Amino acid sequence: MRIVGMLVVLIAGAALSGYWMWRRTTATMYYRSANPTIRPSHVTPEEYDAQVIRRRKRVRLLKSAFAAAAGGLLAALLFVLVDSGLSRH
Repeated sequence: MRIVGMLVVLIAGAALSGYWMWRRTTATMYYRSANPTIRPSHVTPEEYDAQVIRRRKRVRLLKSAFAAAAGGLLAALLFVLVDSGLSRH
C-alpha cells in the first residue's frame, strides 16, 4: 500500500508542478519587447521572431521537465516524512 501511495503522490506532484511551470512559461512565450532587438542584418524580422519563439518553446519544455522532476521528488520526500511518523512527534 505504501508503494502505491508513494507512486500516486510522486505522479501527482510531478504533474502539478510540471503543469504550473508550463502555464507560467507559456504566458510570456509570445511577448514582444518594446525595446528594439539587435538581430543580424541578413535575418528578416519574421525569421528572427520565429527563431525566438522556437528557442522559448525549447526553454519552456526544459523548465517544465525540471519542475516536474523536482515536484515529484519533493512530493515523495514529504510523503516519506509524513509516513515515517516524524510529523507525529
